[in-house]
Amino acid sequence: MDDNSFRKLLERLGLSWKGYVRVRKVVKKRIVRHMQELGVEDIDYYLQALEHPMILREAERLMAVSISSFFRDNDLWQELEGEILPGIAARHPEEIHAWSAGCAMGQEAYSLAVLWDMLKKNLGSPPSLLIWATDINPDYLKKATAGVYGKSSLRRMLEEIRKTYFPKCEDGLNFCVSGSLKENILWKVHDLIKEEPPRERFQIIFLRNSVFTYYREDLQALAFRKALTCLDEGGLFIVGKREKPPENISLAPFHGSSYIFQKA
Repeated sequence: MDDNSFRKLLERLGLSWKGYVRVRKVVKKRIVRHMQELGVEDIDYYLQALEHPMILREAERLMAVSISSFFRDNDLWQELEGEILPGIAARHPEEIHAWSAGCAMGQEAYSLAVLWDMLKKNLGSPPSLLIWATDINPDYLKKATAGVYGKSSLRRMLEEIRKTYFPKCEDGLNFCVSGSLKENILWKVHDLIKEEPPRERFQIIFLRNSVFTYYREDLQALAFRKALTCLDEGGLFIVGKREKPPENISLAPFHGSSYIFQKA
């Protein structure tokens, strides 16, 4: 598949060429295999085939790219531990709902679960934290639910945290997420572009990289505004360090941060 054909596919799916430039070789191979399974050789015929909902859904799944790691952006997790989560806990003493939108293979959701488990011991009578982890790719969610990660996935994690929350699996090679971390995470297949948010109110939302990297600007804005509708007043909205929310959004930088915002 040449780049011109790939661009046609990106346009059809509302995706960004800029976001896929570095990963397009891998994604192209997936799509070519899909075309072969359908007995389609020409991109135009493939685009016609996407009119079928099941074929379209499979193409969207194949376009998904997972680039994540545990505790990615160290400064963010320090902010969460030091001020953000204690502040939210003080305002919502019974229950907190967090949403990891575009959670890929679960690293962000599990990172939040680990941080909360460590933090709540210092909060007296902490509220419960329920983490909603959603992604468009069901294969990613299956891996996230299993909670099995290779050594390379945990290479940046503090040894103390790894030993406490990621003991070795029975195979002696991989590491399994502690069962207690899984109790308060809800995994759900969800398309932020096409579907409404998974619940009406969240106190904190993570929308980092997945939408901003791979979708066109108009769809980025659509996804952002949808997510914003379910953010509680005073809630925190977190984007990637190099990302900016669309203009004319009722969010204010949280203590001057360039990637953490608070709903007025």
